Amino acid sequence: MAEARANDDSPVWEDNQVEGRYANCFKIGYNVFEFLIDCGQMSSECGSVRLTCRVATNPRSAKELCRTLQHSLSEYERAFGEMPGERED
Repeated sequence: MAEARANDDSPVWEDNQVEGRYANCFKIGYNVFEFLIDCGQMSSECGSVRLTCRVATNPRSAKELCRTLQHSLSEYERAFGEMPGERED
């Protein structure tokens, strides 16, 4: 599992009981101080999205999250092959 760190300190992860949430829809907002990442689950039957989680973080940590996700996706594609049907923005 890859870690995103905004500084050089090695964090100690506490083994808490964290409830997982599935997300297949994302919305990101930002201002000068923070990024807000909304995660939701879209239902194909009605086309609506149910918000399941909101993450607020600072811009530096958001950039580290982006780098960590890009690295993890590259590793995933090396292991399982390139993902078909990528969306063009």
